[in-house]
Amino acid sequence: MTTKIGRRQMLLAMAGAMGTTALGSALSRATEREGSTADKDRKLLFILCATGGASIVDSFLPVTRTEVDDDALADTLNVYDDAKIITPTGSNIRCPGYVEPVGLLGNLYELGYGLDPFLAKHHRWMTVLTQECTSVNHNVGQYRSVTGAGINRGRTLMEAMALRHGEDLIIPNCNMANDGYIQPGIDASLPAFAQAEIIASPLGFAAAMDGVKGVLGAPDRALVERARGVREELDDASMFGKTFAGSPRRQRFLGNRREVQPRLEAAKMMDRLTLLPAELLDPKYGVMSSPLLPTLASKFSNLLVDPWESQAALSVLLAYYGLSCVSTIGLRQEPTFGNEKLITTPIAFDFSHNDHRMAQYLMWGHVLKAVDALVDLLQQLDYLGDPALGKMWDRSLIYVATDFGRDKTRPAKAESWGTGHSLNNGTLIVSPLLKGNRVFGGIEPTTCETYGFDGSTGDSTPGLNCSEGHIYSAIAQALDIEFPERIDMSALLA
Repeated sequence: MTTKIGRRQMLLAMAGAMGTTALGSALSRATEREGSTADKDRKLLFILCATGGASIVDSFLPVTRTEVDDDALADTLNVYDDAKIITPTGSNIRCPGYVEPVGLLGNLYELGYGLDPFLAKHHRWMTVLTQECTSVNHNVGQYRSVTGAGINRGRTLMEAMALRHGEDLIIPNCNMANDGYIQPGIDASLPAFAQAEIIASPLGFAAAMDGVKGVLGAPDRALVERARGVREELDDASMFGKTFAGSPRRQRFLGNRREVQPRLEAAKMMDRLTLLPAELLDPKYGVMSSPLLPTLASKFSNLLVDPWESQAALSVLLAYYGLSCVSTIGLRQEPTFGNEKLITTPIAFDFSHNDHRMAQYLMWGHVLKAVDALVDLLQQLDYLGDPALGKMWDRSLIYVATDFGRDKTRPAKAESWGTGHSLNNGTLIVSPLLKGNRVFGGIEPTTCETYGFDGSTGDSTPGLNCSEGHIYSAIAQALDIEFPERIDMSALLA
């Protein structure tokens, strides 16, 4: 990206940057936000989708050879040499240290960010939960990871979050992920404002904020508004408008155009959300970079080339400027190039089919690099830029969602091997709203299979399994989301 970008080129290249499924109803219900009580109590949710099976055994619940206590058995399990496991000072959680670059990925990829520096820096806010999934199908597993397998009337976590904390926000539920993570819930009673707004391109999203700004030779805004008014009269007077006057789809479309567009333009968010630097913006279009771009770029150094980082950067802006309360970002299936080498695999964590240990180490590092940046930014920034509302971090929860686990066995003594999908796994949550520096549940060394815990007491119990519904309930309870079927997970609350 070396040439200046005009508004037309941005719009064409980033077509689909912003849908319009939920905006109309959201804004028709919106209120003046300044000084509202909701701002003081609102929570923020960031869902990072680790597509392809992020294995907890290869991150924050590893097993060592000596724990197996049987060398022959250890040779056939996904275990680590004791010397490769790191437990930072003050941490009750451990992880594998540097993984030697062997196998298919050794010379092609940058190993990048490691698990152990993340654990050393953030262990006090890390909560590891063991989990037994209910599907090893990618789309189904992804969907159930954000619906709790339907525990809350089929609502996704994002929908439940928007319903609880986002009624007075413009686009409370923003989703930049893909596949099963963007599927809507099945609760037909869900208000339209809580439905997800799909963002296909975070770099082009700002261009959707205004229909006039950045257009060369555009008429005066007042004249544009007059033309829009005539269009509305003609639409209602047309034969089509009269025939389908009561159509819900037409009403939603008109609601978007008549309510959403004016409110978005009045909010003047184009400059605030522009993630492109000044050198890539042609001054004649009158569009400027976000005031927060230098701060974001200091943490997301690859945001112009890595969709994962640009999604995370936009999620900060959406929350900081009070547009949303939940953002979902997701790894892409295609690989991403860094300076000289690849920084992600072709199919994210699912490259474990070809080279399990290296794929897990590489992709966990990529995920945690974004989590590290998010935590730093949320700890640095005041919510809505208002010191009286405290730091964004104080009200935030970061959920690393994944579709399933990976097999726990390997060919005898293999250093490079492939794994299939497994129902057995665990989950990472990073937040000041939960008891940090804790592992809830346990692992059986002779099988590397995790087992569950009692959400009301926190006691780990071999033979007990925690499902997607337990994870959903824990997150919901931390975020003040109530529903009749919610499982008591009070032992996890900070």
